[in-house]
Amino acid sequence: MSSMDAHPARPRHLAAEYAAQFGDEEVASAYQHRPPYPSQTFALVEPLLGPRPRCVVELGAGTGDFTVGLAPRVDALVAVEPSRAMLERGQHRTAAGAPHVVWVSLAAEDYAFDRPCSAVVAAEAFHWLDWHRVLPRIADSLDTGGWLILVERRVAEPPPWDADLRGLIRQYSTNQDYVAYDLVTLLESSALIRVGGRVETVAVTHRQSVDDYVESFHSRNGFSRGRLSARRAGEFDHKLKTLVARHCADGAVPVSVRARVVWCRPER
Repeated sequence: MSSMDAHPARPRHLAAEYAAQFGDEEVASAYQHRPPYPSQTFALVEPLLGPRPRCVVELGAGTGDFTVGLAPRVDALVAVEPSRAMLERGQHRTAAGAPHVVWVSLAAEDYAFDRPCSAVVAAEAFHWLDWHRVLPRIADSLDTGGWLILVERRVAEPPPWDADLRGLIRQYSTNQDYVAYDLVTLLESSALIRVGGRVETVAVTHRQSVDDYVESFHSRNGFSRGRLSARRAGEFDHKLKTLVARHCADGAVPVSVRARVVWCRPER
């Protein structure tokens, strides 16, 4: 058992065995079907990045969903990502237009933090990290006045089929330990961070095909096609498509998305 699994404040569904699913090729492949961050997210983050020149570290950069919007706002960006399948996709997305982005194939806990940072960013990733290992290193690396910035995108308005969807997720997810939680609340209540402020974007509607909407679930923890049997994955897809089709006669699924930005400092 790792230290991240043993900490009493940490929900069981965030255990290392579940975090490992994001190394699956199947999860990385499905990531492109997640709705994008609202463009306002990056306007809210920019004032928190510190004075120029800005050297920023992004932890758990994934396939670059947040990286591509962050890159134009910084002078040097280190994108740390342990999943080779995700990192390769992220590298491809930033290779042409953002030569100042350096991708590092490491777990965040193993990154050296060998240069001062004007900010450290984690977008939908920090909950998977070993907080007790990584937070002291972030604290040591931040410039005076620098922030740890936590970003989450979330569904702004539950769809009409939400109750049935929750039932399908409970039935088919390989992660049966899930409980509702709030990352920032957990970190604050454990005296691990001091929050400087928080803000949310306005909701933005992203429209996608039924097939793409269903495939987006396979980018989530508990729904890797590499860990679900082909039969159960097929059953889930069929039931969700049937459910959504009742409400989306034109074949397009509207997904209402907003992002939350929280800036904080690690407690020493």
